[in-house]
Amino acid sequence: MKFSYLTKMLIGLFFIFSLALTALADQGKNESGKQGKGSFDQRKGGKEYNSYFSQHGYSNLGIPEGHLPPSGECRIWHPGKPAGHQPPPGRCENLRHQVPPGAWLIHRPHDEPKHVDVSAYDMQRPGIVIDVGIFDAASGIFIRGGMAR
Repeated sequence: MKFSYLTKMLIGLFFIFSLALTALADQGKNESGKQGKGSFDQRKGGKEYNSYFSQHGYSNLGIPEGHLPPSGECRIWHPGKPAGHQPPPGRCENLRHQVPPGAWLIHRPHDEPKHVDVSAYDMQRPGIVIDVGIFDAASGIFIRGGMAR
């Protein structure tokens, strides 16, 4: 009887140990230890961070490539409005101070023209950027969020 009791104890300890290891695993990484594809969780200040874009279902930007600003320029974008009803692109220095609450500022960096940086502005506090998402310019696919350039 002692053998079966000891066996049960070892199995129980193994089970508890396995659960503890699973709880310590980094949820945003795959088995190789690298950031998983399609993962929207980002690290910000040492805490798990779920970007504005993933929270609001923007896994794809949904803006036709022809409506993105040229390299080095910006464009104010109102989510939910058709592409043809958006303001024209312009100089980032000028547009950065004109973004209304709830709108986005789309920036096409000179150094990475294949990416688009999208700054989401707070609905309640004018001029406050709540998140920056990086998207692929050609496909519109969300690359990462919660990171300012």
